[in-house]
Amino acid sequence: MEKEEVPNAPTEEDLQIELPRPIQAPTFSVPGWNDEDEPLGMTRLRSGEGFLDGVKRLAKQNGDNPVATSKNSMLPGMRVAQDQIGVILQNGQVKIRPPGAYITTALNPWKQDGAVIPISRLAGVEFDPIKEASQKNRSFRNKDLGQTYRQIILQPQMVGIFEDQTETRLVSNGTYVYAADTELRGVIDLNHMIPVMVERETEDTAAASNNTGTRVDQHGRVVPGNQGHGTTVKTTKRYLPSGYFQSVAGITIARPEKGFVVLHKDELNRIGMTEGICIAQGKEDFVRTAKQESQSLRIEDLVIEFGDLNHYAKSTPMLELKSRDNVDALCRVQIKWKQFRPDIWVANRGAFTDPFDMLEEKCANMMRDWLLSVAHLDALKEKAQGFTKVEHQWTAELNDTGREYGVEVLVIEITTLRFPHIDKQDEQMALQMAETNLLIEMSRNDAAKEKETSKLNQATHIRQQEDRDREAEAQERTQEVLRRRNAAEAKTVTKKAEDETLVVEAEKSLALAMENKNKEVALAKATAEAEAERVRAKGKRDAAQLAAEGEIAVTKEKNNAQLDFLKQQAILLKENPGLLELLRIQNDLLKVQALAEAAESNPNVVLLEGQEGLEARRMNKGHAPQVPGAAIVSGSTLQ
Repeated sequence: MEKEEVPNAPTEEDLQIELPRPIQAPTFSVPGWNDEDEPLGMTRLRSGEGFLDGVKRLAKQNGDNPVATSKNSMLPGMRVAQDQIGVILQNGQVKIRPPGAYITTALNPWKQDGAVIPISRLAGVEFDPIKEASQKNRSFRNKDLGQTYRQIILQPQMVGIFEDQTETRLVSNGTYVYAADTELRGVIDLNHMIPVMVERETEDTAAASNNTGTRVDQHGRVVPGNQGHGTTVKTTKRYLPSGYFQSVAGITIARPEKGFVVLHKDELNRIGMTEGICIAQGKEDFVRTAKQESQSLRIEDLVIEFGDLNHYAKSTPMLELKSRDNVDALCRVQIKWKQFRPDIWVANRGAFTDPFDMLEEKCANMMRDWLLSVAHLDALKEKAQGFTKVEHQWTAELNDTGREYGVEVLVIEITTLRFPHIDKQDEQMALQMAETNLLIEMSRNDAAKEKETSKLNQATHIRQQEDRDREAEAQERTQEVLRRRNAAEAKTVTKKAEDETLVVEAEKSLALAMENKNKEVALAKATAEAEAERVRAKGKRDAAQLAAEGEIAVTKEKNNAQLDFLKQQAILLKENPGLLELLRIQNDLLKVQALAEAAESNPNVVLLEGQEGLEARRMNKGHAPQVPGAAIVSGSTLQ
């Protein structure tokens, strides 16, 4: 369906030629998935569901029973863990076993027809249980088991293309389980499609400065008469990604790069364009071009062509023209353009390879017509003014032609305009003038050189005279030095004799002083020793006196302390008359205790006092043992 206007397609205002409205290319979109109205052979898993849940739901819709529920002992035993399924053959049919432990109790000739495989969750990769089981069990490889339930996980940037007996379906962003009558034709990852590279030429301009070398234009041709004036142009080739595409089962998806648009052809062969992702299927297709020139093209040699909205600039070859006064001229023009309607350019370009090929011929004709209408002096005058009027006029005329092809000329710039013969004459005149100036300069240099030589000679003569004067002055100073040296030597001899006399007298005075000094030292020494002896004797006397005085003071202190004690005891006895009796009783008690202790160890101890005691000692043959307390006993007897 044709639309009136494309918001994202480039437009051009103020067109002098009425252009048809651009056709909107069909943008890419994936139809939304309806969980309530799913097709019979395909389902999308809900949150929390697994592969077996989708298989059971499809089997229920189709009246099939692919999941083995019984644990028949005639079937092979196996142990199936979580995230795994068991694949077995039962009566020639493929059966899927959920996680669990399966045992065999009898002889089982079909035990080899089974495999345990993990459920794959790789995005964009189809999980086929039969294919996985064939890699695990060799017995499956020799049998044509057909198709069973499969699974695919698609991320948001992935598009899966499915086909059944009725339609082709595009799905994305989800996990899908599908039966044998639904076929996955392929998966397109929008971020990893086939790139389409385009070749573009860029220019590097530099002013020529050498006066001897020749110059080659961008087409490799040597420019005649080139003496280094104008601009040197070097072209380099760059490869840019214009977009990406991929085809699966007759469906092609294309995505342009920034600065490019997708060109799409409908069933009426009309070309539409858009800056977004596009899809083509059925009778529609994208504009395609050959990867490289060849006489026998195949479908594999064609790639999608993207419309180019970028700005480009390119220079014409150096054109050899003539002015109105028949003066040879060399010209070059740079054209800057862009395609504001790539769909029109593709529809009308014919054999042109790019817009520059279409504009170059028109530009060359305008340049030729303009030079034939002006004299070379007028052309140079226009060059001095920057070609403002000419370039504006040429831009308007080229745009009249370019808009018919969907191309807008942005700027036309005359980069080179030279008249080689006049340049040569100017160079000869400049050379002659330079030679004349050189001769004049050489004469000036010679005169200056002679002047400098004269100045140099005069300066040399002055320096020689100054050297002679300095030499005479040096000789006079040398003679004066000799005279002073002789006078100093004579004075030195006289001074030496006087010094020797003074030395003898000084030595005599020194000997006398030394003798007097020794005497004074001996006298001082004797005096010091006598004084020291006197001081030592006095010290000894003082020390003895101090020691005696100390002992006397200590004795006085002890006597005073004892007298004070006795005074206190007398006062105490005077104030307590019974105290004396108490002391006597205590003394007698101590005597008795001492005699009793002595009697325990010695039977000769006599406890009697007075005369009885004496008799007892006589009876014991005068044996009177020394008993502790004897002094006390005798003392008490005397009392």
